[in-house]
This record gives sequence, C-alpha cells and structure tokens, in this order.
Amino acid sequence: MQPVTLRSRFGMALTVAVWLICLVSLVTLGTDQGVTQSVRYTPVVVLVGYVCWMTFWAPSVTIDPSGVTVRNIARSHRITWPAIQRIDTKYTLTLFAADRKYAAWSAPAPSRFSMMNAHKQDLHALPESSYGPGMSLGLGDLPRSDSGVAAYHIRREWEALRDAGHLDHGIEGTGVVTTWHRRELLAFGLLLVLSVATSFV
Repeated sequence: MQPVTLRSRFGMALTVAVWLICLVSLVTLGTDQGVTQSVRYTPVVVLVGYVCWMTFWAPSVTIDPSGVTVRNIARSHRITWPAIQRIDTKYTLTLFAADRKYAAWSAPAPSRFSMMNAHKQDLHALPESSYGPGMSLGLGDLPRSDSGVAAYHIRREWEALRDAGHLDHGIEGTGVVTTWHRRELLAFGLLLVLSVATSFV
C-alpha cells in the first residue's frame, strides 16, 4: 500500500480562512494605524494563525504498511497493525490497542444531517468490520465523513493483514509509541510570551 495522510477538510478550510483574516488584519492595521501598531500586534495575529494551524490543520491520520499514526494537537501515537484490536467511529475515529483507546482529533464523526445526504451506494462494499448487527452502519462510518474515510482505509488494510495471517503472531510490548510535539509546543509558548509582552508596550 502507498502511505496516505488524512486531515479534516473542514479544519483545513477553516485554517485558510483564519490565515486570510489574519493577513487582512495586519494590512489594515498597517494602513490605518501605521507601521508601529502593525508591528505591535503582529505576534498576537501570528499566534492566532498558529493556534488555528495546530488545532485544525496539523492533526492527521497517516496509514502506511507498518501501522497507523494518529497525530493530535500536542502528541502523536504510532500504532502498529498487530496492536490494533478494534476500530470505532461513534464520536470520532478511535483505535483500541493495548487496553487503551486513541482518538483522532482530525477525524470527527459527522452530524445526523449527513445521513440524509448519504447515497445508498456509499453504504455498501465497505470493509466487513464497518457493519454492526443486521448490517447496520453507524454515522461515523459514512464514507464521505472524516471519520468514515479514515476508518475505511484502516479497516481495509487491517482486514487484509488479518486474513493473510500477518496479525496472528504475538504483540511485542504495547505496539504503541507516543511522542510529544515539543517543537510545536515550544513555538506556541514563545509566541504567547511575545504576544503578552508586546501588548503592554
């Protein structure tokens, strides 16, 4: 399989919109209030854009031959295929592994309104683990939703590995590695301090 990285489409659109608003704000400040005021409030505007990027653009779900990486706001969870025990989409894409659950910030379940817009052909030919009793399908498994798209890719690869017998061997350790986004958090802290400092100048 080719690695695929999935992000929230709404989150990406929101981030672009916020960046545009930030840019317009800086230009307006520079035009109406002068360069001094524009420079004074630049850290605050940049902080708003950065927080939006951290919250809505950076989070993702990456699926590749060795496992799944769930990147959230402050940390990422690298989960190997044998460690995945169950995949759920009730509220957001959630992977159960090593007696813990790992929710994906970037793959929320859709609203009930989305079911009204779902096409019947979208509800068929999904991986077998997508369906509940009586071939029922949850809102979060709708293939046009962020959670449904991510679940589809993960379930397809997980079931293929399972059926081929590659998941039958034991799991060494937990099969999950968690890392903190230290550089991103440090950048956030520096921007926050700079924004507070310049606001009182």
